Amino acid sequence: MKTKLRLLFIGAALFVIYVSYKILEPEFSRMKERSENSLRSRASDENYDTENHHRGKFDIDNGAQTHEATVKEGNVTINQVIDSMIERYSPYYGYKLNNTPWNIAAQWVEPRQIHPENAKELGAVLNAMAKGTITSADFGQKGTQLKLTLMIDDVQKVIFKPAWYPRDYIVTGTPYAGRDRHNAEIAAFHLGRILELRRTPLAIGRRLSIEKEILPAATARLKTTFFEKDGESCFYGRCLYCKGPDDGVCASHGIIEGTLVLWLPTDFKMTIHKHPWSRTYRDGVQAKWETDDAYCAKVKKVPKFNSGHQLLDIIDTSIFDYLIGNADRHHYETFENKEDSMLIILDNGKSFGNPGVDELTILAPLYQCCQIRASLWQKLLTLQDGILSKVLSGILANDPIAPVLTQPHLDALDRRLKTILDQIQACIAEVGTQAIVFESSIKGR
Repeated sequence: MKTKLRLLFIGAALFVIYVSYKILEPEFSRMKERSENSLRSRASDENYDTENHHRGKFDIDNGAQTHEATVKEGNVTINQVIDSMIERYSPYYGYKLNNTPWNIAAQWVEPRQIHPENAKELGAVLNAMAKGTITSADFGQKGTQLKLTLMIDDVQKVIFKPAWYPRDYIVTGTPYAGRDRHNAEIAAFHLGRILELRRTPLAIGRRLSIEKEILPAATARLKTTFFEKDGESCFYGRCLYCKGPDDGVCASHGIIEGTLVLWLPTDFKMTIHKHPWSRTYRDGVQAKWETDDAYCAKVKKVPKFNSGHQLLDIIDTSIFDYLIGNADRHHYETFENKEDSMLIILDNGKSFGNPGVDELTILAPLYQCCQIRASLWQKLLTLQDGILSKVLSGILANDPIAPVLTQPHLDALDRRLKTILDQIQACIAEVGTQAIVFESSIKGR
């Protein structure tokens, strides 16, 4: 028995070493090529503005700092990997489009992704969201949280989530406590891109003038929820928790900060599913998964989780949610009549509430099922050693409402990533390399 266990551990270790080398090899190759060709020519791209090489910064001169590093004997430093990834994932906001941004974004959506990998037009679509004219404003009636439904340029619907908290506010209480954090939607969107999940709707920060941009476009019913407090315009909209002025949000010097989330195309209708690892939301009452270590085996008896990709999508999302601290995934959505539909990672406002708390129960689908897609595991391995926080920080530095996250939240990402990788390693030790699933659907996701 001891010999068998030794062989299992040796096999798992060799497997990890091999996979780690294979996943880092492409990044190292890209960096080596850059070191040999320090000035990459982009003359072939007539849309590229060489004077705005660092992605068009909304006139904010606080972009990610370039790390000084050298290449010696063909070796690539961690800082070079970080710089490479920041360049790869930072949207170029000044890109010139040959179609409307809304048509482009609608054409991107497929059953297994909301946008393609490294879409060069992404920055331009985000820029249009951040600068387009608000032509209609109404309250969003669904959900528990205050939000507005806006139309941009009479064409594109977006959701506006207003700011409730300053960046350094720490939410305490239950894992799902507090109001939505608007900045969390932005960070979650870009984290999804880094992890190559691409299942989160486009999000970008924006500051709006209530008097000049919201009120002139507001519907009559939205206007009835406006009031004044301390000389500032405020509104409370309509939602489950929107009871009146006491639940309203106010401008500061006439400006209200928030996040815009792009509405998905209307021809992609959604089906809502109860999450098998949802919480009870009742004090002292635990869900079955919280008391049953064999719960995953019972989930797998349900046909839609017994085969196919839905269970793996749930595990992907649990890892994503653990990183961002989101313990509020009580339901999930898929595209209607799309058998290969992904789990769409919507509504991430209950994230980044408390950087000092790591809610391990969010990872229950991972540690109870002991399965993870090889592609996601490989990606997580490349983001160790502080790479994740630095790459995300570099990308977020150019958002219109930067800084998006405080340093404690960025540090928490690296700490939580280590916990995830430790848990995956524990699963490999427990069930062997079958914990790593080489499953693929459309575009490998």
